[in-house]
Amino acid sequence: MSPKQLKLIGVLLGVAVLLYLLPRVFGGDEGRGTLSVSGGFVFQLPDPPTRVDVILRPEHDTVRLERTTTGWTVDGFRADSAKVANLLDVIVDLGSDLLVARNPGNHFAMGVSADSGRLVEVYTEAGGPLGFHLGKRDLAAGGYFVRQPGADAVFRLEGPAGGYLGRDRDGWRDRAIARVDTATVREIFIRRGDDELVIRRAPGIWQVDGAPADTSAVAGALRTLAAIGATGFPTDEEAAAADFTNPDIEVDIFAEAAGDVTDRDLVLSLRLIADDGGDWLIRKADDVEIYHLADYIVNRLVPERSALVDEPEP
Repeated sequence: MSPKQLKLIGVLLGVAVLLYLLPRVFGGDEGRGTLSVSGGFVFQLPDPPTRVDVILRPEHDTVRLERTTTGWTVDGFRADSAKVANLLDVIVDLGSDLLVARNPGNHFAMGVSADSGRLVEVYTEAGGPLGFHLGKRDLAAGGYFVRQPGADAVFRLEGPAGGYLGRDRDGWRDRAIARVDTATVREIFIRRGDDELVIRRAPGIWQVDGAPADTSAVAGALRTLAAIGATGFPTDEEAAAADFTNPDIEVDIFAEAAGDVTDRDLVLSLRLIADDGGDWLIRKADDVEIYHLADYIVNRLVPERSALVDEPEP
């Protein structure tokens, strides 16, 4: 065998070894997916993620999305299932061949250095993490800058993934506080300060403590009860300081229940306390998650007695 043939065989063996090792270096054989910049930026997962960490540099604050037995959470809070589903649809297969930079000196300005931007780490049932640097938005062409850790090449990633992964914790949280089938509501108990009242459905009318109720006020309360959505979320410090043992407002909602001796069934209990900003903190009595609710929504949800029934003049 000639030296030229031996050299050719050596080259072919080297290429074969390289092709064999590359997927193992990037986790392909372990089922962790692939990440490569040899012909562009490629991020593919073999199965859906079980956890996604978005680490903000240099603060190292982390927004963690995690799949649990009861659904997805963000930093331990209930996550918006629709937003998570949108992310899962696109993060399993990302790619770009739009090379925008090779000089490491540009990494910090583009938000893809080790000390800037966001580091995205994804876990699946097979393990992890498999990650990439997600940088700033390309204001000139759209999309976001992305880079594989350890590589110099920076690519522009188009599509919605970059925007999704830019949300903070509150941007991922579920704003739905409660939903009630108002067609079944029979009775609403409200305690507001020292005043207690009962809104009760009677044949053909609504009553407040036995007197005819203002139908528009009751209708407004029922529309709000159908889908109560938070207007915001308290900070960790506000939530820790909130004391619901003696709330400013209590609301109990009862529905028809023919099989019960009282002909009613408690379907929702809400507790509210006024915050310093003029709005309210609200949570369900049997839950721990706390939300912000604007004052105008609270006034529709739990009208004061004067709004529910006309008081006779002295």
